[in-house]
Amino acid sequence: MKYAVCILVLLLAAWPAAAQGPGDMMPIRLWPQIVKYLELTPQQMLELGRIQAEWNLYLAAKSRRVAQVERELRVVTMAEVLDPLGLGLRYMELEAICRESRDTDRKYHERARKLMSEAQQAKLAVLEQAYRLLPVIAEADAAKLVDAPLPGLNLGALGPMARPYPGCRFGPPPQPQPQPMTPASEPEN
Repeated sequence: MKYAVCILVLLLAAWPAAAQGPGDMMPIRLWPQIVKYLELTPQQMLELGRIQAEWNLYLAAKSRRVAQVERELRVVTMAEVLDPLGLGLRYMELEAICRESRDTDRKYHERARKLMSEAQQAKLAVLEQAYRLLPVIAEADAAKLVDAPLPGLNLGALGPMARPYPGCRFGPPPQPQPQPMTPASEPEN
């Protein structure tokens, strides 16, 4: 009964946002498998729904701005005389939106993670380990070593860029790779 009430509250919370118009708002997803796996409480479900609704509103606003900037870019690019400052400013704005979106997404992830208990955090760690294995599973499937459940799925595309952010034209900046420790670089105790 508690879960039914939470689902009803989530749907009612999403209703005004859905009235904004087509394409403005993504629907709030309900997660029956994750609710069961993590044993989410009704309060956690409600808070996660709020976080997702906020993220969807944020994405909708940023996506509208990106579409507007891209229209402006088309106009400036098609002009008889190119305006390098106009082009540069618009491309710079797209990159700023992209970076802000990545940072905002990270903050929403942190907010959601703070809702979890220690036992739920441990279960999330298991999911993260499994997620990191998806590209290996795809290769093992291609080598006919395992029979992956979703043939043809490009699991190699999963990762940081599997979730496109508004304004992003390129992947995230490369992360520095940890260097192996050599005897000369080992820390002293």
